Amino acid sequence: MSIREISILLLVCLIWGFHFVVIKTAVGVMPPMFYAAIRMVLVAAILSRFLKWRKGEMRFVLIGGVCIGALNYALMFTGLKFATASAAAIAIELNVPFSTLLAFLFLGDRPGLPRIIGISLAFAGVAVIALGGESGGGSGEHVGLGVGLVAAGAFSEAVGAVIVKRTTAFKPHELLAWFSLVGAVTLSAMTLIFEEGQLDAFQHSDKLFLAGAILYSALGASLFGHTAYYWLLQRLPISVVAPSVLLTTICAVFFGVLLMGDPFGPRMMVGGFMTLCGVGVVLLRNVKKQAKNDALVAPQGEGA
Repeated sequence: MSIREISILLLVCLIWGFHFVVIKTAVGVMPPMFYAAIRMVLVAAILSRFLKWRKGEMRFVLIGGVCIGALNYALMFTGLKFATASAAAIAIELNVPFSTLLAFLFLGDRPGLPRIIGISLAFAGVAVIALGGESGGGSGEHVGLGVGLVAAGAFSEAVGAVIVKRTTAFKPHELLAWFSLVGAVTLSAMTLIFEEGQLDAFQHSDKLFLAGAILYSALGASLFGHTAYYWLLQRLPISVVAPSVLLTTICAVFFGVLLMGDPFGPRMMVGGFMTLCGVGVVLLRNVKKQAKNDALVAPQGEGA
């Protein structure tokens, strides 16, 4: 890699890693689905010119958009109210083993023994964190709930990815535009149904902080992060770019411990190590298989 490519790859990992701290702080003062809805409305508005209706393909994109652009964020952002930024960053990595299992069930992709071991190790690691109690961001008894919700968000994203694989007519930025629009509409409805006190929270919030958080989520994590990621995929081998999601998680844990004071005791260390090792095995085997087919690997573990 050139210095420019290395710098952009590291910047993407830092932006996505720090995003967990931004979300954790934001959902501490705002209803999580309301915050996610505002973020997606902004992204949808910016990408609206890329919305292209392709007959015969839209049902996959719209259903996938509900999973990736709405349910994923609703579950993950809500989970971050209870789990720490670092615990959530590790739990969201279950997207990779979930995607592999779904590909086996619905796409006929046989995982093989190494990936089966990796999947088992990843799930066991998250279970260690969820049951530990020391990784909680709020009351200890809700740690498992928070990690579980984040893991459910990862599953929703994986389901959406499998559904979207059925269409090949859309470019990455067109898919992001549709996911943002579907997410904006769905999350707006969800916050009205499931949450309350949105206006009161907005009125009593630090407007400058809130604006900065939303802009960071929309412009930094979504627009710049995804654009840079696909730019790297066009220039570098998949085997070089895809494993960067593990560095994103390491950055998130570092920022969580340093800036948020996240507990990082034995359970967190052991569970995180198990999860990252398991995800690493699965991811590298997936990349090797994908590379043979010259397929693009969607960004994983961005958390946004």
